[in-house]
Amino acid sequence: MEVKKGINIFGKLSSLLKKINLTVTILLVLSTLFSYSSMVLSPAKYTLLPALAGMAFPYILIVDVLYALLLILTKKWTSLLMIAVIAGGYKMIDFTVQLNPLNYIDDFSKEDSSFSFMSFNVRLLDRYNWIDSKGGTKNKIFEFLKYESPDIVCFQEFFNNSKDSVTNADLISGILQTPYVIRDYDSSDTDHKTDKGYIVFSKYKIFNKRHIFDFTGNLIGMSVDADVYGKKARIFNVHLKSIKLGYDDYDFIDKIENTNNKEKISGWGNIFSKMSSAYKIRVKQAVMIDSLISLSPYPVILCGDFNEPPASYTYWHIRHGFKDAFCESGTGFGGTMRVKFLTFRIDYILHSQKLSSKRFRTHTENLSDHYPISCKFKFFEE
Repeated sequence: MEVKKGINIFGKLSSLLKKINLTVTILLVLSTLFSYSSMVLSPAKYTLLPALAGMAFPYILIVDVLYALLLILTKKWTSLLMIAVIAGGYKMIDFTVQLNPLNYIDDFSKEDSSFSFMSFNVRLLDRYNWIDSKGGTKNKIFEFLKYESPDIVCFQEFFNNSKDSVTNADLISGILQTPYVIRDYDSSDTDHKTDKGYIVFSKYKIFNKRHIFDFTGNLIGMSVDADVYGKKARIFNVHLKSIKLGYDDYDFIDKIENTNNKEKISGWGNIFSKMSSAYKIRVKQAVMIDSLISLSPYPVILCGDFNEPPASYTYWHIRHGFKDAFCESGTGFGGTMRVKFLTFRIDYILHSQKLSSKRFRTHTENLSDHYPISCKFKFFEE
């Protein structure tokens, strides 16, 4: 009698585990497929939820892989389903994570006519001491630039302190020994005394500055032409729409554990509304930038702060037809911005097929709310 009772309990437990396995598998499959939809469903036309699922994709992928390994080890048939779903998102996985450790050491030969390139959202060079209350961040940025010494560097959210006798642009140009400097800013941005904007430093000749205004009249970037080793490229330096979270939003996130349900609903609702608006605007900005790129007579380098993860409609739209320097020679997830304990890749260096890139780096120095990214370029021989 005791034996039958034991068998019955074992049978019930086995049945329960099968149901749990099937339920977890179905939930992971659905969430993964939902995150895949972020590449094809525009937030400007549909709900924001697929975009949010796309933002969570790196973490969904990690859970998928770990659970699939568990199912394989326990010889569950549902492992085949998990493997099929993961394999179906190979493009998104390629955009999101690179696992080739040799990418770190591969480089052009010394005989190649290559040049180094960097993009960095410097957040006004920490003008308001967000990172260092003693105001030492700017000097650390200068030291970092001196050590890396890129041939061409594009900054977003650059503050030039034009009223000082020696400007930030002058100092950086001296540090990098770049004779060519082109800056662009929105003169209507009185909050920053017309000094917040975009700048390109180059050891090679750059010319033909063009403003990039979006459909609302906001300056979202600039483009310049560069002559490197006698070959021309058009460089786009852009910053797509930010969510614009206020101090109240950040305060809510920091103190969320101590808020009641009503405050949580209100706080998350406010953040969701701002995110929804920003996603829709970025889609329109991406379409406009794409049209400008199509007019370029030269190979294109497109860099900057997209404020979008790789698993997004905006990234897919801009990336189409271009190479992503991170995908070509990066390693890991390449996160460029950290929010709390999460990190996201939202800064990019994309380029035309006529350029080859190697040695992509995400520099994890704490100099801004973004990490600098860099790579090396070489024109393909015609």
